[in-house]
Amino acid sequence: MASSLSSDGRVHKGVDNFLVLFYIRCNGSHYGNEMNGLKFSALRALLVLLSLSLLLCCKGPSTKPLPPPEVKGEISTERIKQIINERTRSIQTVEGHLTIVSRGGASPGRCKAVLFFKRPGQLRLKGFQTIGPSLFDLLMEESLIQVYIPEQNKVFKADLREGTRTQGSALTPLGLMLGIFQVGIDESEEISLSQGPQGDVVLNHSKEGRLVKKTEIDPRSFFIKRETFIGTGGKPYLISTYGEYKKTDGQWWPFRIELHQPAEGQFMSFEFQSVRTNAPIDPETFKLDVPPDVTTVHQ
Repeated sequence: MASSLSSDGRVHKGVDNFLVLFYIRCNGSHYGNEMNGLKFSALRALLVLLSLSLLLCCKGPSTKPLPPPEVKGEISTERIKQIINERTRSIQTVEGHLTIVSRGGASPGRCKAVLFFKRPGQLRLKGFQTIGPSLFDLLMEESLIQVYIPEQNKVFKADLREGTRTQGSALTPLGLMLGIFQVGIDESEEISLSQGPQGDVVLNHSKEGRLVKKTEIDPRSFFIKRETFIGTGGKPYLISTYGEYKKTDGQWWPFRIELHQPAEGQFMSFEFQSVRTNAPIDPETFKLDVPPDVTTVHQ
């Protein structure tokens, strides 16, 4: 997954469109004003109850509030690489229900979403209102991105391999994928260890003599706490923070993930309500279901 993103955080120009639309459609005031104009009828009360029932039924397997594992023994580069890669790569599929919150930019807001992921590079993220049609439907397969916006009846398509440019004013789908799913440690990277100000172990990742990422891990559990991706100018272009680890289906998963793009002041958080790991995912899940008269926009 990480190989699709250039070393200085550049992506194809078309992918920015999705987040622009995302900020607009997830803005709470957008549909909050519509709600104010509606009378709360008995029918609407029934719809609310049905919606809540569906959400409760879709909560998925419960997670136990277990204490984090404690890794004992010597802290060495090779041992850390082995443990992190084993944990990361043991999760092959993810299904989750979550809330996405965006801050910064012109249109902060939040929306509910469902997420499906299958390694090495298939992702589907669908945002929706509690009641009403979908807000967006994003499909990513390796470097190919498709985003369906029902309100506009348009599908935006882009191929990251066809061109790159400096990241725009919003986190891109590729940035989301890179930030949400820890990709482990590339064997081609040179790793050196240092200590953070709060006692965390810091992995300094270098390629061809240039620092490309810093990974901060908890010294007791070896859980990844933060990943900082560094561009060619030495400045971070994406910071991913992971917290609230819980064990689900035998795997540890961070139920709160925060992405921050420092240069543009963009921030997004992913708050998972339920997660299921390593369950089979129907191949049809990674196909967009759009109406025949949809307009396709190639970026």
